[in-house]
Amino acid sequence: MLDDFYFADSRVALIPVEHLGPDGIDARFAETLRARRRWSNERIELFDAGFATYWERLGGLSRRGRDLSPPRLRNVAVVSEPASVRPFASLLNASTWTLYDADLDPERSHEELIAYLLAHGDRMSELGEVTLAAVHLASWWFECGAEERGAFAAAAQASTRPDAAVYRAIAEAIPWLRDLRHRHLRPPRSPGGYRAIPGTGLLVPRAHEAKPDRLVETCRAAATAALAGFHARWRGADPGAVDGLLGHLADDAPPLLITARAGEIVWDPERPRSTEALRAQLTVAGNASLQDVARDLRLIAAHTRRFLGALVDPTALPRPDPHSAQSGYSYLHRERALIAYNVHEPGIERLAGPAIPYARPMLGARTIHEWAHLAVDGGLVPRVVDDERWQDLVGELAGLLDEVVARAPRPVRERNAADLRVLGRNGPPGAALAALFTSRLPDYQSNLLGFPFLDAVEREAYVRQNVRPLSREYPPERLWRHLVRALYEYQYLGFSAVPDARAYFIAHTGFEGDFFVCGALDDRRFDALAAAARAVCAAHAIDRTRIRVPETPEGPRG
Repeated sequence: MLDDFYFADSRVALIPVEHLGPDGIDARFAETLRARRRWSNERIELFDAGFATYWERLGGLSRRGRDLSPPRLRNVAVVSEPASVRPFASLLNASTWTLYDADLDPERSHEELIAYLLAHGDRMSELGEVTLAAVHLASWWFECGAEERGAFAAAAQASTRPDAAVYRAIAEAIPWLRDLRHRHLRPPRSPGGYRAIPGTGLLVPRAHEAKPDRLVETCRAAATAALAGFHARWRGADPGAVDGLLGHLADDAPPLLITARAGEIVWDPERPRSTEALRAQLTVAGNASLQDVARDLRLIAAHTRRFLGALVDPTALPRPDPHSAQSGYSYLHRERALIAYNVHEPGIERLAGPAIPYARPMLGARTIHEWAHLAVDGGLVPRVVDDERWQDLVGELAGLLDEVVARAPRPVRERNAADLRVLGRNGPPGAALAALFTSRLPDYQSNLLGFPFLDAVEREAYVRQNVRPLSREYPPERLWRHLVRALYEYQYLGFSAVPDARAYFIAHTGFEGDFFVCGALDDRRFDALAAAARAVCAAHAIDRTRIRVPETPEGPRG
């Protein structure tokens, strides 16, 4: 079943976390790639060599330099149709590296290019932008000999990646990047005469003062050009496709809203033949975009009809929360109580080219999740234990959290002292932390109700989009809030078919580095916390007298 997810989009082959290790792809999945995508042994060996180099080199730099994050496992999407996948798209919520078939061509590429691309992808993900990583990774070149640098430069020159100009610029900059100093890896001989690059440990000598900024600008121009080339390829009005889409909406009147900038409703099923406002939004879109929009709208309509049709009394649903977010793949319109689809949703670029891989499964999952959330607000997934048992369950989680906080190493306690004072204003901090966990339970209840309405690809896409590293959202001074959020998101993996949820979670999210390495947790305490969190979630169940839930072989697993 998981193979269907890995290869759900014909434009990419997804190498998943669960089949990756420090040495590359495991034997089982290597055979799958040979069978499903006809990968050669040489291609797989090249990937493995690049991944092993990434793991070893970045591991050493992170330990000794202390400013780069250690290597970690993420999905790798290998794009076979680069012209139809938007460059720099964040696949599965930044949980996935993007490589291209050309990167794995044994005749053109090299393990040094692959290793650097993975490290560069890590840094881009951490920074949330695409241009600074070239400078931030200067210490990478401290570790490379002349042969390795030459191999990278040759592969970058031969690359046909859409953004290959970025890596050619980096190759040209290697000589002066190697001249930079680093406070731990290459301390300067004298204290003066250097400019620090914040957050990197890097020190720029006066002789190269302007070069980092110039490299960033060169990378920005190359990235902009890559995006412009993609957009130019797909730009162009298609009146015939617009007519077809509007005709379908007029005839079918699907139960959804279409919105535009600022949330303006531009198509309404109550007036299905009033299409001019939507037509005005679609005039810039080409055929590929319009086909994807049409498929998206059919999916939303089908999921909505299926979910509402399963309700014993659809009229019993409450009004939407007036504070609910009005953005995303789709969202529940808080005034109209219909799923809304914004053709200008920020970051998605629905009218600029083909949809990014896994966007439609995420749209389906989000649509059901929004309806399920409303049903949860209406009491369709109640707590099924009495108040005394509920207090015991929450109290057990709170007690374990208090124990972990109390036994943390002194540096961890000192770093989090200010936040602990806030958390402990009204009692032990464990109670406040447990309350943060329970405040997220409506999302879990929505998943419990909604997942039976999703297909396998939609379920996996949703889980993998939501189980991700959290260190960008939680600084080290808020470690205990980070822990609670991580424990909550760990529960999502109960809905996935991933074979070893614990191993996936620890390897993929950076949890080991965030909690085990600093001594905040050990295996035993993590497992105890996870079990207590799971018991709190399991105190809820679907009220099957109010909704006819499809039978699926999967469900939340322990």
